[in-house]
Amino acid sequence: MKKIIYSILAIALIITTISADDTPVDNLDLSVAENMATPVVPPKAKSYVKGAMDQLRRYFVKDGYNVQSLRDGEVLQITIPCSDLFGACAVDLKPSAAAVLKPFATVVREPEKYKLLVTVHTDDTGDIMYADSITAMRANAIDDYLWQLASERETNVIPYGIGRDEPLRPNTSILDRAANRRVEFIIIPEVGMLRLAGVKN
Repeated sequence: MKKIIYSILAIALIITTISADDTPVDNLDLSVAENMATPVVPPKAKSYVKGAMDQLRRYFVKDGYNVQSLRDGEVLQITIPCSDLFGACAVDLKPSAAAVLKPFATVVREPEKYKLLVTVHTDDTGDIMYADSITAMRANAIDDYLWQLASERETNVIPYGIGRDEPLRPNTSILDRAANRRVEFIIIPEVGMLRLAGVKN
């Protein structure tokens, strides 16, 4: 399965961070919050990075995506309803999902410049194990498709099945549960972008 191959080969291409004891840490081993916090953009690179990320933000906004700027404009979060990508209780992407995911090609084809977190959420329908399982499988399905968009080359995509742990709204109505069933694509500048901004190792 591609996911297993990805886990084995990821070290070769995924940029790592360094822990306090100088042990290399793979991005795949980090939490969402840890990945969102790294790499830190040095002050001299902030203007360049914010400009580049704002240009990317406008690219997605122009196509009608729900985009939020985070980390003072250095990070983007794009939220898409699960129903745009998956049928009810399904873990395989809809045929129409290709058009929704196609704009992410510009990100996944430049893993040295961007890190992309894919966090999949659901509502409280079913038990915790079901929620964790379906969101993990959906995250992997999206990752597999993004890998194809990158011409089956290694990407800097980190998938997370969040389950039902982070609802946007109380699960008290059909509309609220639908809002909680979502995919968040979090785009983070990587060291390749920092180098373009003049930052040396």
